[in-house]
Order: sequence, then C-alpha cells, then structure tokens
Amino acid sequence: MAISEQRSEENAGKEKKEKVEPEGSNLLGPPTFETLENGRFKCVETGHEMPPNAVDSYSQTKRCRLGLIDFALSHKKPPLNLFKQDPASRSKLICKLTGDTINKTEEHIWKHINGRRFLNKLEQKEAEKQMSNGKVVDKGDQMQQKAGEKIKKKDKEKKAEKKMKMKKKKQNQEKEVDDNISEARKSEVDEINKNNDTEEAEFWMPPVGDRWDFDDGGDRWGSGSDLESDIDESNGGDDGEEEEEHGNESRELSKRTKRLSIEVGPSSFASRKKKKKINPKY
Repeated sequence: MAISEQRSEENAGKEKKEKVEPEGSNLLGPPTFETLENGRFKCVETGHEMPPNAVDSYSQTKRCRLGLIDFALSHKKPPLNLFKQDPASRSKLICKLTGDTINKTEEHIWKHINGRRFLNKLEQKEAEKQMSNGKVVDKGDQMQQKAGEKIKKKDKEKKAEKKMKMKKKKQNQEKEVDDNISEARKSEVDEINKNNDTEEAEFWMPPVGDRWDFDDGGDRWGSGSDLESDIDESNGGDDGEEEEEHGNESRELSKRTKRLSIEVGPSSFASRKKKKKINPKY
C-alpha cells in the first residue's frame, strides 16, 4: 500500500510539472537521433551519444536545448534566422529586426517573437519588401513597354520602306508604258510620212506642151477661134487645099472639144492637188 501511494504521488507531481511548463519551452521540437552500429543513439544536432533508454530524458536537458538553438542559428532555420549570436555573451542573442538582446532560451525567444514591437517591425519589413517588389515590377513593365514601342517603330519603318519601293516600281512601270506608246506613235508617224512620200513620188505629171489637148498651161477654156488660130500657126505655110482640109478638121475638133467640155465639166481637166501632210496630235 505504501509503495502504490508513493507511485501515485510521483505521477501527480509529474503531471503538475508538465502542466506548469512555460510556453515556448519546446519551440524547436525534439532533436534528431540516428542509430549507431553498437546499438547506441547519437544526437544529430549536438553529436552526443547515449543508450536507448536515455533518449527521452536527454531531449529535455538544457544542453540538448542549447544545442538545438545553436544548430538552428548556424543553419538559419526559422525562427532563429531573425537572430544572431551576441559577441559579448555566449548565452545571449540579438534580434536583427528590433536590435534587442535576449536570453538564449526557447522561452525568451518565443516571448520576443510574439511581442508587439517585434510584430510591428515585421509588418514594416514586409510592407517595404512588397513596395520594392512593386517597383521592380513597374520597372519590368516599363522595359516591356519600351521594347514594344521599339518593335512598333521598326514595323512602321519597314511598312513605309515597302510602300516607297512599291511606289517607285509602279512609277517605273508607268514610265516604260509611256515610252513604249511614244515609240509606237513615232514609228506610226514615220510610216505615214513615208507612205505620203511614196504616193507623191508615184504620181506622174506630164511636162507642159505634151498633153493630149495641147495645153500649155494657159486658158484651157478659150473660144474655138483661138484654138483654130493656134492650129493654123502651128501648121502655117501649107497649100490652100491642105489649109481648107485642116480648117474643116480644126472646126470639127473645136466643136467636139466644146461638147466634151460642156458634158464633162471643167473639174475633170483640173490638175491633181498634192496631199497635205497630217501630223498626228499626241
């Protein structure tokens, strides 16, 4: 009975101790152990070796908890990444945000990181970080915008250059067409002039005095007496009989010519006029 009472009292005392444990006493959690070949355990954070039955008790010792803090500081694990070792004291830490010096225990670290001053400084730092990120984003947008403007400018220059090339090509084509048309017109005019020259060369005019009506270029519509006198003069010095015969023949010839001139009209005996050269209008 006495033994059972003692055990019950011990268990009650342990429960009280567990309940009375301060907040943040197990902030960094349990240590990490690895099994050795000889059956013992080794703490990874502190390097301490122990038998299997001492693992639970060792994890709650002050040496183990300090070893966990040093390991977290050296490896910059949160929340110890916001603290640094105080060079003046091995048992002190300095907060990087507030600059405060605190004890090197999990309870003090937990109290400090949940304090109002630390939380306000943390919010300010996060706000500054967001602002810097926003500025970086704005600069990135500006760079993208400038790059887009440069691309647009190059596209406009390319389009303008292409348009100028097309315009020059069109002008050259139009010029070639005009040159071809002018050459064709010139050749046509030369051919017309050549044809006119050949026609004029082919048209033959008898010399004066060799025409069938004995026309010497004078008045071709004169009276019969004039014609008879011309004929008599050309045949002058013949006999009387020949003169009479010629006279009769000349009278008959004059009558015939008068009749022929009255029936046909003077236009048939007119000389052929030369054709005028026609210069084509461009």
